[in-house]
Amino acid sequence: MRIIIDGVLVAISFCLAYLLRFKVLLFVTPGTVPVFEEYIKVLVFITLIWLAIFQLLGLYDKKKLTGLIDEIASLFLAVSVGSLLLLGLLFLYREYWVSRLVILNAWIIAFCLLVLWRLMLHGITYLRYLNGWGLKNVLILGGGEMGELLALKIRQNRLLGYRLIGILDDTTNVRQLVKTQKVQEILIASTRFSDDQVLDIITECENLGVEFKLIPGILELIASRLDVDDLGGLPLLSVSEIQLKGLKAIVKRSVDIIFSLCFILLFILLFIIFSILIKLTSRGPLLFLQERIGKDGKPFPMFKFRSMVANAEELLPELEAKSEAKGYLFKIKDDPRRTPLGRFMRHWSIDELPQLFNVLFGQMSLVGPRPPLAREVEKYSSWHKKRLRVRPGITGAWQVAGRSLIPFEEMVRLDLYYIENWSLWLDFKILLKTIPVVLFGHGAY
Repeated sequence: MRIIIDGVLVAISFCLAYLLRFKVLLFVTPGTVPVFEEYIKVLVFITLIWLAIFQLLGLYDKKKLTGLIDEIASLFLAVSVGSLLLLGLLFLYREYWVSRLVILNAWIIAFCLLVLWRLMLHGITYLRYLNGWGLKNVLILGGGEMGELLALKIRQNRLLGYRLIGILDDTTNVRQLVKTQKVQEILIASTRFSDDQVLDIITECENLGVEFKLIPGILELIASRLDVDDLGGLPLLSVSEIQLKGLKAIVKRSVDIIFSLCFILLFILLFIIFSILIKLTSRGPLLFLQERIGKDGKPFPMFKFRSMVANAEELLPELEAKSEAKGYLFKIKDDPRRTPLGRFMRHWSIDELPQLFNVLFGQMSLVGPRPPLAREVEKYSSWHKKRLRVRPGITGAWQVAGRSLIPFEEMVRLDLYYIENWSLWLDFKILLKTIPVVLFGHGAY
């Protein structure tokens, strides 16, 4: 059904694009006005080509699309590839029937229509989930910190589409529980299970027709850098250099410069308004400069709008024991040092805006690991320090996954996954996912 409606919407988009080009945009005078029937003759061909592109890029693979933002991002790529393909054909065949402006119009219209269609589908799905319809029965294996975090997320957010059946610390009763409770998916949330146990669980899931997902271990996190070698016929795994180097690092830095300048200009009015409000509502400097640890362990001053009282750092020793964050981070949900305006800014992440200048100066990136404090880095294990291999970011995988709600160890694992699998496409998706996180203030304190 979805693919059929997508095809209809693509065809409608090209029809509307034709009408917009030759019936509305009359000030752009064409050499000739092609007959509409000529467009219709090849529209079936165009539609099938676009649907084939959608299929190849995984737009109909539910396992690859983990949410609405992922789907919209993939849709943007698919529509863009389809449009570029048509432009390529137009370049190769000068007499081709499609106007360049028609292709541009179709790109915009098709993307908007397909996004609206998906928004409607997700809206219907969310309504079903809110009413408890269609929820997937899920069993969590592993009752440690990660298992508890997954359980908390499932219990607090029905929109994830799961109904928690239970948490097991061992694998002895899995088969029986799957059958009696009609479990549809198993989440293996611990790396403490042996390889044999995990393989047994996977085999049982396949036999019973149950989906399964695993929390990745270190080897899985660096899977993109594993190469197979051999020594006297014995297979060996070697690890290549980290992904974010060379040309990729240059591309990422170029994008950071361009977009940080654009965002600074876009938010210039907010900079002015909150600069005035901060000075009017509390004593102290406008900006809070805090030393953070950046790429390769080098310290830098991170800029933030001041959201706390002027002597906040002096009061820290009295509050450290009250930290609500696990691991090496210091976080208090109702921090008494925060000003009333500061609470508002922190909730909406407005205090982070000055970090755009850190990005422009090359100390940070738009997307990357959270910049740690020196006292946090002193407590790091060796593998934790891998997150210092790249520039820290204003947003990152940790923020879109839950920000302050994410335990330290899981935050590091998310950062390592990001570093090992970096791409501009991944940055784009994280930036998109940051928008609802900021709008709803999820995990912000």
